[in-house]
Amino acid sequence: MVDDDEIIKAANKFFGKVGSAVKKAGASAVKAGQTVTGVGRGTVRVTLDPARAAPGGDLRGKVILDLGDPVEAKRLVVELRAGQRVFDARGGVRAIATTTTTIYRFELELGGARRYHREELPFTLTVPRDTASRPAPPAGRIGDVARAVSSLVSPTTGPIEWRVVATLVIAFGRDLEHSVDVVVT
Repeated sequence: MVDDDEIIKAANKFFGKVGSAVKKAGASAVKAGQTVTGVGRGTVRVTLDPARAAPGGDLRGKVILDLGDPVEAKRLVVELRAGQRVFDARGGVRAIATTTTTIYRFELELGGARRYHREELPFTLTVPRDTASRPAPPAGRIGDVARAVSSLVSPTTGPIEWRVVATLVIAFGRDLEHSVDVVVT
């Protein structure tokens, strides 16, 4: 005959196994959630010193990886992007919505397919020499006419906005990315 102590010990053993299985399944679910969403994996940061360059000048910086666990990734890239907001004119009225058009993009691969964890990788990107937008029309009546004709022929554009973007490209998961605005003068 089985006494009460043996039943309690057997129940504790059984529920201990069930608890271990649930804990293991929960840890697997958390890891799967991190893989899909990227939340909790860690951070990728890009730093520049300084975040300013002249046309034809160099931007120096580093990508700082601070990942909780090693992450298997396809590659680590840093890129220099230039975009310009375009206001769409429809029926002679400027629309409220804008779109950003990429007008320059240069990508530099800092590392290929491997495991990434905690590290700092330096880089240098060169700003192209021809970064200026269209020349400004002259002052006075001729300039006023040139601006009027230009606004009818092409959509209105904003200033060129530069940024450096670091991306850890992860297979079967959400990429980790960070960007820093750059002033090009």
